[in-house]
Amino acid sequence: MSLKNLIIIGLVLAVVIFLIPYSIPLILALVTALVLEPAIKLFIKNFKMKRLLSVTVVFILFLAGFGLLSYWLTTTLVVQTIEFLSIVPSYAVKVFGLIEKDLYKAEKLYASLPPEVISTIQNALMGFKTFAGSFATKLTNGIIAVIASIPQLLIYLIIYLVAVFLISLDLPRLFANFLNLFTTSAREKVELVFTQLSRATVGFIRAQIILSFITYVLALIGLLILDVKYAVLIALFIVLVDILPILGTGSFIVPWAVYNFVVSNDFLAIGLLIMFAVLTVIRRIIEPKILGSSLGISALAALISLYLGFQLLGFVGLIVGPALVIIYEALRSAGFVKIKIDF
Repeated sequence: MSLKNLIIIGLVLAVVIFLIPYSIPLILALVTALVLEPAIKLFIKNFKMKRLLSVTVVFILFLAGFGLLSYWLTTTLVVQTIEFLSIVPSYAVKVFGLIEKDLYKAEKLYASLPPEVISTIQNALMGFKTFAGSFATKLTNGIIAVIASIPQLLIYLIIYLVAVFLISLDLPRLFANFLNLFTTSAREKVELVFTQLSRATVGFIRAQIILSFITYVLALIGLLILDVKYAVLIALFIVLVDILPILGTGSFIVPWAVYNFVVSNDFLAIGLLIMFAVLTVIRRIIEPKILGSSLGISALAALISLYLGFQLLGFVGLIVGPALVIIYEALRSAGFVKIKIDF
């Protein structure tokens, strides 16, 4: 490859990286179009539809599901979120009040400590208490700021939905134009790699949706059994925390259980720990199988990539590990990677 081509590719990549933060709705629309593409092809093949009609039907079905989800979010979840946020400051202050109370009792055991030390401890506790109330207030204000930005979010939503339809309609032409960037000899290999990576991307998203749905159902059932208020909202929050690569369900459920032990609500605390154990065990059992079948790799390869990725990179490795296996398999199938051992 000539120096001129390398410079052009570098400039294009720099522009793409620069534009990514401003193109989130379009990127999401592209990913959504890739997810919808199998359904569009299914309608074209089974019902002999033109692509325009097939895209229109699938897009209408997508809009219907999106609308139902939005309606549910703006009714049940919004109401529960507002009620929940209204009690967050009191809970935060209560936790630190309990800690403060217990530590004040412990002062009798340390009567020999200098008054200055006792005063320092009291000031620190008051600082923690103030911080808890301030943090909860800032969290509430942040939610209010998000609500205030709804008009801008609606504009992004309209752009996203229109882009989903247009990209779905022109996806074959866009793919053909992408292949035209390569020589005839390389085009077949690039097409094979791109097809496998697209299938794996869609499979990964499908696997995450399935895993999140299972996590949500199990968490909701557990919370309902424990008679927890705002079960619908909290179960969704558990799923969102579980999706984040750095956190996980334990970062929310375990501190919640500890808090209930502190306030002497042992039934709820033990129930939360049992629910956490069930969620962790079931997810670890089904995750390799679901990822393997969705990504087109074996369950053993998925398990090994998940384990090694987690050991080397932490929670981020749970995504990077399977991704590297997928890329390797795609390159090997296309003939870019050839490993032969000869004696």
